[in-house]
Amino acid sequence: MTFFWGKRRGRLLQRKETIEKRLEELTAEGSTLADKLVELKREETVLSDIVRKGKEGKTITTLAQSYRDAVSEIRNRASVLLRGKLSDFVSEMWLDIADRRHEFSQVQFDAQWKCWLVRRDGNKVAWDETNPSAGQRQVRLLAFTEALRKLARLTPPLVVDTPLGRLDKEVRESVLDGIYFGGHQSIILATNAEIDPDGPLFDRVKKQLARVYTLKPFGEAGSSDYRVTVQNNYFGRTV
Repeated sequence: MTFFWGKRRGRLLQRKETIEKRLEELTAEGSTLADKLVELKREETVLSDIVRKGKEGKTITTLAQSYRDAVSEIRNRASVLLRGKLSDFVSEMWLDIADRRHEFSQVQFDAQWKCWLVRRDGNKVAWDETNPSAGQRQVRLLAFTEALRKLARLTPPLVVDTPLGRLDKEVRESVLDGIYFGGHQSIILATNAEIDPDGPLFDRVKKQLARVYTLKPFGEAGSSDYRVTVQNNYFGRTV
């Protein structure tokens, strides 16, 4: 009986410790949200003052200008927030795909959308000075496009032509897993030179493919009998 009570007491103490830890986390989250609420209320007060001053003894024209100024301020703040979110998304994807976390801590975009890289020591360098290759630019563009898709209210399908054309071998699989097969609908237009139907890359990704088609041309290009047929396979391989 004592042994059973000891085990039960141990489980209760462990559960108590888990609950207390979660309570601390929730308290910290509540403090953060309270701080954000204070900041939003302050911004609301500033914008309300702009509108109130616009209404005091103003003509319709100046009142409209006051509203435009308020809308412009809101738009500018939204732009800053969006740029920050895009930077965060692109940072996470590019650093993982390119395997550069040992060199850099973040990707940033300034007000003119120029791209900067933040080194581990905190110093910033321009992207073009550090990553001039076409493959690295393509990875960054893919990460930026994926970030826009994640921030959209409705996620459209991703359509990619020659998806691995400029990519290094080291990042091809990361791009396939992190972006093209990231849980959303993707339409990939690939050649057998990029993804060999008899190679290990196709064997690795074929389980994630819903449908495959191969366009097979017949006849001489530009002639009247030239035609293209659609086959339900990937260069002879089925999924």
